[in-house]
Amino acid sequence: MKKLDYILRFIFWGSPLLFWLGWQLILSYPHALWILASASTLILIFVAYEFAGRKWRWRFFFTFISLALLLNSFYLFASLIAMQWIVQLLWLLMIWYLYSYISTAVKMKKNVDMTAWGLMSLYGGLYTTFFAAATLFGFQAFLSLSQWPLLLIFLVIVFANTRALAYAQSWNDKEYLGFWFFLALLTTEIVMMLSLLPLNYLIAAILSALAYYSVINFARLYINGKLSKRKITNYAWFTALSLALILLTARWL
Repeated sequence: MKKLDYILRFIFWGSPLLFWLGWQLILSYPHALWILASASTLILIFVAYEFAGRKWRWRFFFTFISLALLLNSFYLFASLIAMQWIVQLLWLLMIWYLYSYISTAVKMKKNVDMTAWGLMSLYGGLYTTFFAAATLFGFQAFLSLSQWPLLLIFLVIVFANTRALAYAQSWNDKEYLGFWFFLALLTTEIVMMLSLLPLNYLIAAILSALAYYSVINFARLYINGKLSKRKITNYAWFTALSLALILLTARWL
């Protein structure tokens, strides 16, 4: 049992570096990307199991879903980037995030407060939305793939990601189950409209993440009963100004 305990702890704390080392092999064997994605997803089962206190419960399921979506979306996004120094820089940020995420397990053992996990899940949700949207727009631009299957996949990703975020934020009332699908559908519709604009795929992905951030914040205010005309106006102005700033500084194709 002690040997198993050491193995689980090694996988838990060493997983970010294992993922990075796996990517270094992909640089020499690009066709093995799907092997890396499959192996990483398997490792995340053990990571989520440890994160959930070695219990098969909802915390394990939603931890696994959110991390698997984030990591695999990142793999696909990184495969589109030609300049490796940018990819390695992104890997530093990814490793930092993963270590920050799994370290919340220690805090949650000492305190039942899930605030830290909810915050990290929000950041992870934004990253996942950006990576997934960038992959969608990148595949559409570089491989001339039809947008409809990609949008359907994106809808599933955003819905699963939003439901995992809702659990981490303790938004678990059954009455909101249809609400998460509506938010995912709304985000996907915004992404669909962005796909009609002549935007660079990275700029389009940033705008998609901004849309998701705005949608989630409106949902947070609604669920907490704090949705007021003033706050709606403030968020609308923030979104509009951010959108204008990004578009004015963007490189149009």
